[in-house]
Amino acid sequence: MSESNGTDVLPLTAQVPLAFLMSLLAFAITIGNAAVILAFVADRNLRHRSNYFFLNLAISDFFVGVISIPLYIPHTLFNWNFGSGICMFWLITDYLLCTASVYSIVLISYDRYQSVSNAVRYRAQHTGILKIVAQMVAVWILAFLVNGPMILASDSWKNSTNTEECEPGFVTEWYILAITAFLEFLLPVSLVVYFSVQIYWSLWKRGSLSRCPSHAGFIATSSRGTGHSRRTGLACRTSLPGLKEPAASLHSESPRGKSSLLVSLRTHMSGSIIAFKVGSFCRSESPVLHQREHVELLRGRKLARSLAVLLSAFAICWAPYCLFTIVLSTYRRGERPKSIWYSIAFWLQWFNSLINPFLYPLCHRRFQKAFWKILCVTKQPAPSQTQSVSS
Repeated sequence: MSESNGTDVLPLTAQVPLAFLMSLLAFAITIGNAAVILAFVADRNLRHRSNYFFLNLAISDFFVGVISIPLYIPHTLFNWNFGSGICMFWLITDYLLCTASVYSIVLISYDRYQSVSNAVRYRAQHTGILKIVAQMVAVWILAFLVNGPMILASDSWKNSTNTEECEPGFVTEWYILAITAFLEFLLPVSLVVYFSVQIYWSLWKRGSLSRCPSHAGFIATSSRGTGHSRRTGLACRTSLPGLKEPAASLHSESPRGKSSLLVSLRTHMSGSIIAFKVGSFCRSESPVLHQREHVELLRGRKLARSLAVLLSAFAICWAPYCLFTIVLSTYRRGERPKSIWYSIAFWLQWFNSLINPFLYPLCHRRFQKAFWKILCVTKQPAPSQTQSVSS
């Protein structure tokens, strides 16, 4: 993203502290996202589908701290003119990284929606690494197509050596900015909100079913097939008193009849024993299934909360900048007012790259274990635990 160079009036005593704070932000973004990338590389247990998408998000945010901010600091604070080549590179890279970060959040929310709403099919589906990588590459291609062709077709970067501003030519066209704001903010936010609502709706339905006593013992059996659940229900209702009639009639029959009755009696007894075992299995399986369903609900609620926090941070960091860009596009290039609030909104979208690695990856226990593994740190047991074990 781009911002007008409006800090040329700042004295050196203000430029140096600002440069230090901006550099500190870039360093924090780089370290936070590098920790996620290194944890993913070091621990094989993290290499499943959902974490690949967090890796994609960490890569885009990592290069924001490595490329976008370090090039922007001398340009905006010390009036360094980029030149045509560096200006075009910085614009394409910055727009690409920010948009890829947004689309990675959409992909993460879609994956969370699949894991909660279709949990059985999600776990049974073995997604190959090539398909996962293809989805990650598709995020970058779509992110480039949003702004890349327009930046390359713009003539503003060709004359950037004669100006103090490095901006794409479409910043003064409100309809183009409206389209880009829709593709970069409104559409992603709408998709993430939709997936979040569907996740909460699915969790609410599963929670209401688990609280119903009549479904407690048959939730898992009915999902495997209607016929199997009916056979199980009939088996659970089978009783043994019916054995008395064949046994009583055995004494009043001829020897041939007795042999046939013995065969039928053995068959009936074996079927009744199986039915008794199935009935006892139904009674013993229902608490296990209920506990498993409870664990799945807790896991789904945790995923839903993390996704809601991710969505809130994204909306707070991106909404002000999108609003400001559309409003300022109604002014001509040299007549746009310079406001401190626009600068804050501009830096908020980069600040989102600092928040992302701490919202879910670094707060996840597996990522924490992998991170401590990288630093070769082993946790010492507490004294109370050591004493209790020795005693």
